Amino acid sequence: MSPSSWEKALTDAYWDYRWRKIMEPLCETFQRWKAGELGHADVNDAIDEAYKEKCLVNNLLTYRPDRAAAVIQWWDREWFLEWIEKNRPPADVKIEPPLENTD
Repeated sequence: MSPSSWEKALTDAYWDYRWRKIMEPLCETFQRWKAGELGHADVNDAIDEAYKEKCLVNNLLTYRPDRAAAVIQWWDREWFLEWIEKNRPPADVKIEPPLENTD
């Protein structure tokens, strides 16, 4: 797999992961509103929060793929480490080492 294919696979998988983290709670909010458990203000707040999160992800994914891949490594380190266990990078892709604890 080429570095650019791996970076595309990473950003696609991250987009799907973040999309679900954004939309699933929003869908739950709509269901609770429909059932009469939440008011309009609650739905409005949930939509605003989902929109903010979506904008963050959209901004990330407008970076060059190699830069987006580097940012994802730090932005959501736990998700990234789990993802690369199943999607090993090509030899010429730089994986950032974990930060050392200086406590």
